[in-house]
Amino acid sequence: MSKPPSRARGATSIRSQMSMVAVALFDLTAGAVAMWAAVLLRYRFEPSAPPDDILLQSVAVFALACAIIFPIEGLHRGLWRYTALNDAARIVRAIVLANLVFLPILFLINRLDGFPRTSILLEMPILLFILLAARLSVAALRTQGLRGALQIEDRSKPTAILVGSALELDDALRELGRRNGSVPFRTKGLIEPGASLTGHAIRGIPVLGGLEALPAALKRLSEVEKDAPRVVLAGAHPDAETVNQLIRIASRTGAKLSRARPTDGRDAFSPVEAADLLNRPPRAPNLSPARPLIEGRRVLITGAGGTIGSQLSRLAATLGPEKLILFDASEANLYEIDLEFAKRYSGIAWRAVLGDVRDRDRLDQVFREERPDVVLHAAALKHVPMSERNPGEAARTNIIGTVNTIEMSQQHGASVVALISTDKAVNPGNVMGATKRAAELYARAAAPRSPATRVCVVRFGNVLGSTGSVVPLFERQIEAGEPVTVTDAEATRYFMTVEEASGLVLDAAAQTAADPALNGALYVLDMGRPVSIMRLARQLLRLRGRDPDAPGAIRVVGLRPGEKRHENLVYDFESTIETSIDGVWAVTGPDLDPAAVSAGLDAVVSAAGSGDGAGASAALEMLCKLRPSTLED
Repeated sequence: MSKPPSRARGATSIRSQMSMVAVALFDLTAGAVAMWAAVLLRYRFEPSAPPDDILLQSVAVFALACAIIFPIEGLHRGLWRYTALNDAARIVRAIVLANLVFLPILFLINRLDGFPRTSILLEMPILLFILLAARLSVAALRTQGLRGALQIEDRSKPTAILVGSALELDDALRELGRRNGSVPFRTKGLIEPGASLTGHAIRGIPVLGGLEALPAALKRLSEVEKDAPRVVLAGAHPDAETVNQLIRIASRTGAKLSRARPTDGRDAFSPVEAADLLNRPPRAPNLSPARPLIEGRRVLITGAGGTIGSQLSRLAATLGPEKLILFDASEANLYEIDLEFAKRYSGIAWRAVLGDVRDRDRLDQVFREERPDVVLHAAALKHVPMSERNPGEAARTNIIGTVNTIEMSQQHGASVVALISTDKAVNPGNVMGATKRAAELYARAAAPRSPATRVCVVRFGNVLGSTGSVVPLFERQIEAGEPVTVTDAEATRYFMTVEEASGLVLDAAAQTAADPALNGALYVLDMGRPVSIMRLARQLLRLRGRDPDAPGAIRVVGLRPGEKRHENLVYDFESTIETSIDGVWAVTGPDLDPAAVSAGLDAVVSAAGSGDGAGASAALEMLCKLRPSTLED
C-alpha cells in the first residue's frame, strides 16, 4: 500500500477523470432516454402522439437538469465495479432533485403547456432502473457477484473509516457483510493510501483521499459522533510503514485503531498486533511443498508443547500424517497440546509422549516403538538469562539433546531430521547462542555419516509471541501499567511470526528430503530489515492507548549479560543463495576444520555430561571461535 510514483499517479488521475466523464455522459443520456420514453408511454394511451416540440423540449430540459444535479450529487464519482444497493439512495435523491429543477425551467419556457405531468411518475422509475441496473450489472460481472452488489449498510453499527487499497476495501466490506448479514460498522469514509481514487466511491462510500486526509476526516467525524471513531485497517498483509503512520495518527487524534479480519472467524474488530509492525509483509503460508514430507508418514516432533513445536504439530496435522508423536519434557505443555489435539484433530493418529531429549535411553525407546520417518527437533532451552546462569543445563539440552536426537534418527532409519537454530548462534555472545552454534556444527558434521538420514538446520530470529520473548513481556508490562523495560535504546532484532517460523522448518525439511545434495544444508528466512526494539516498545504503547513520551513509560535497563545490541543472520564468512522456495535462503561458505570441530564438540559434550558448567562454557567459547582455515591468520 505504498504511494505510487508521481508519473503513475498522473496516469491514474487521467484515467480516473476520463472514467468520470464517461459516467457523466452515460447518466445524461439515460436521463434523456428516460424522459423521452416516459412522454411516449404517457401519450400511448391517447389517440394523438405528443407534439414534436413538447417532446424535444421535455427531453432537452430534463437533460439540462440532470447535468446540473447529477454532478452535485456525485453520481459520476462512484466506481461501478464497487456499486452496492447503498448507492440507490443517492441515485433516488438525485433523480428527485433533477425533476424539481426540471419543472420550473420547463414552466418558464412553455408554462408546461402540452406536457403531461404524469410523465414524471413514469420517468422516475425508468431512470432509476437504468442508472442502478447498469451499475449493479457491472459490479456483479466485475467483482462482487449479485449478492454482494445487493448488500445494504446497517446504520446501527459503530462508525469507522476504512484504510486499504481499493480491492482490500471492497473485499473487507463484502466479506464482513457476507459473514454478519451487513457490514459490522457504519463506514463514513474510505482512505486509499495511493490516493488514486480520491473523489470516487466504493459501494456508495466516498474515498476521502490518501493518509494525509485521515486526520481531518477523523476530526469531522468525532465532532458529530458520540464515541471516538475507529480506524479500521483492511487487508491481510498491511504495509509496515502504513501501519506506523496509522499508529501516529490514531495516537494524535484519539481514534481507535483496529484490523478488519473478516475471514478468520475472529471478531470484526481486533487489535493491531505485533506481527503487523514487521518491516516487511509476513511470508504467506504455503504448505504444498511440505505435503509430500508429511502425508502418510510418521512424524516425531520434539518440544511439541512449545511455541514452535506446537505450531509445527498443528501444521503437520493438516497434511495427512500416518501418525504424529508429540514429545516434550514439560508435563504442562504436553498436556495442553494433547488436549488441543483431542478437540481439533481427533481424525488423525497421535501420541503424546513425556520425555527429555537429554535422556538417550528414553529417546531410543520411543524411536524403537514409533519408527518415525520425519523428525522435527524443536526442543531447546532458549532463554538467554537462564542459560547464562545454568550453562551446563543449556549445553545438556541444546547440544547433548541434539546429539541424541540426530543419532537416534540415523540409527532407526528416519529419512530426515530438521534442527531449529537461532540467529544468536552467529558470533554468539552468550551461552544460549553458543550451545545452538555447537548444535549447528554437530548436525552438519553428522549429516554425511548416514546419507539415508538427511539432516538440515534452520536458523531464524525472534519469534513473535513465543514464551519469554520481548513482545509478550512488553504486553504484560503495559497491561499492568508498569514501565516497558528496554535493554538498550539502539538494540535491534529480526522478527518473524510463529507461522512463518514453522512453515520455514517444514519447507527446509521437505527440500532437504527431496534432494540428496542438500544433506547438511543450513537455511535462513529473508526477514527484511531488523526491527528497533525501542520503536517496537513505543508502537505497542500507542496501540494500547499509552503515551510513550510520558514520564516512566519506558525504562532503559541496560544489556543483559551475554546480550548483543544487534543480531546477524549469517557469519561474515558465510553467504546466502536463493532456493526454490520463495523467501528461503540456503547458507553457503567455506567449511570448518572437521577435526577441530570434532575435538571441540567432544570437549563440550564431555564437560556438559559430567555437569561441569564452567568447563562447558570454556569449551563452547573455544568451539565458537573456530573459523575456516582460509580466514585464519
